[in-house]
Amino acid sequence: MRISSKGRHLAFTLAEMMVSVGCGALILAAVVAAGVSLQRSYAAVESYSNIEGDQLRVLDYIAMDCRRATSAAVTTVSNIPVLTLTVPVYYDPCNSNVPVTPVLSNGAITYKGGSNTDCANITITSVTINYTQSGSNFTREVISQKSDGTTSDVTTAIARNVSTFTVSDTDLTNWVSCSIMFFPTFLHNAGTGTWRSGLNNPDTAPDNSVGSNGDWYVINTTASSAATIGNVYFKSGGAYSLVQNEKATTVACRTFLRNAVARN
Repeated sequence: MRISSKGRHLAFTLAEMMVSVGCGALILAAVVAAGVSLQRSYAAVESYSNIEGDQLRVLDYIAMDCRRATSAAVTTVSNIPVLTLTVPVYYDPCNSNVPVTPVLSNGAITYKGGSNTDCANITITSVTINYTQSGSNFTREVISQKSDGTTSDVTTAIARNVSTFTVSDTDLTNWVSCSIMFFPTFLHNAGTGTWRSGLNNPDTAPDNSVGSNGDWYVINTTASSAATIGNVYFKSGGAYSLVQNEKATTVACRTFLRNAVARN
């Protein structure tokens, strides 16, 4: 018996193959583009959430410390304001989880600091808290002065991507007013250069001699015109240009101090 070598072979033609490959490439490109877009969206939302958390954390910390402070002062270090709050000694110096027992005297509550034989009867005589901007971070520094002459200093960065920090010293006996400007990390959460800020003359644009190409610049809260406060500039080709429809975020708080006389 002879087996015929003739048979019917089914396959795509060259034109059909080219069309199918082209369609597949378009579908794959669309999937990749959608994935990249989603990743960027997720990163932007995460950045927005983080910076919003930083803003709320700063306001909560300042409000909490102002409400329990007995006095406040504003100083300037390297042209950067420092808010200093003095608070009573609420916790034992040997164990920060153990509160100091308050004493009622002449109608006023006082906290005299902790005392414990396990740490040689050392007491904390005063506690001051400093708020200031350090680079692009906003820090909270707690300084405890001890009876043996030593101090305990703990500094914590409680916010990132901070552009400027201003605090009003108009009436520090009754209230404290603070303003903090954050870089617009939601739209430009990374950037290719350095974030910068400052006051310029005129306030419409930073000096082109500052920074290098790829840097971002924010006009700070002390700008003379409200229309320019928070404007963002990008440096390219040796010159800064305004990024349209984008401003830095400013958060502000005004917290009343408790009666210092009643707390001493």
